Amino acid sequence: MVIKSPAKINLFLNIISKRKDAYHNIETYFQFVNLYDKIILKPISGSTIKFCTNNKSLSVNNICIKAAELLRSYVSNNAELNVSIELIKNIPIGGGLGGGSSNAASVLLGLNDLWNCNLKKSELIDLGAKLGSDVPVFINGFSAYGEGTGTSLTAYRLEKKYFLIVNPKIHVSSKKMYGKYKIKDCIKHINLDNMHDYIGFNSFESLLCDEYPEIKDILDILRTNSNCSVSGSGGCLFSIFDEEIEAKNARELLPKKYQTYIVHSLNNI
Repeated sequence: MVIKSPAKINLFLNIISKRKDAYHNIETYFQFVNLYDKIILKPISGSTIKFCTNNKSLSVNNICIKAAELLRSYVSNNAELNVSIELIKNIPIGGGLGGGSSNAASVLLGLNDLWNCNLKKSELIDLGAKLGSDVPVFINGFSAYGEGTGTSLTAYRLEKKYFLIVNPKIHVSSKKMYGKYKIKDCIKHINLDNMHDYIGFNSFESLLCDEYPEIKDILDILRTNSNCSVSGSGGCLFSIFDEEIEAKNARELLPKKYQTYIVHSLNNI
């Protein structure tokens, strides 16, 4: 079974409050884009879940393994439910593009079929939320407005856009960024009625610029000529355009040391 595991961009990210469970309440829009990892699932004999990847920086006990083990323990203690997971990584790690969450969702969805678990999507979403707040949106399979911890989702379709994604090759820890973020007073609320006015807003932006000068440099370069924003908790950035040629022209403004991608929006996976 071969699965395309897409990236997401947070078109905006508004942090509202810190919760008693140490998570944060947010308002965001998850926009899927056609930048993919590839996951290959193969049934195997024996009594194990095997994992391999083209990215040496990933731990053997990463979120793909955790997703498979979580599903297996949920449906059965049957040692016959085994699989080989191969992850071909293209989405930058620690870039705010949701690659790990997407991979976890893809493994849950794929193994639900491969192992004939017959779980409903709602059950898979509940399982996915145990692995991370971004996992449910990928299981749901549609770009969406997110509230709460990001798991309360409302499907919403935006017109097709093109994006220049810039990877400064900085690995940013979401846990670290949320830990450092200080809740501000008088925070605006972003909802489906006013969200178009706040596309590009990110509560983490000033903190990221302080922590990582490269992020501020990229924002300055692209904002001088077009637009630029941070996705998620960083460190990847994006510019948004109506036409693909505009994204290609913006890419020419950047130093060649940065990794870039030209992608378009997806409303459904």
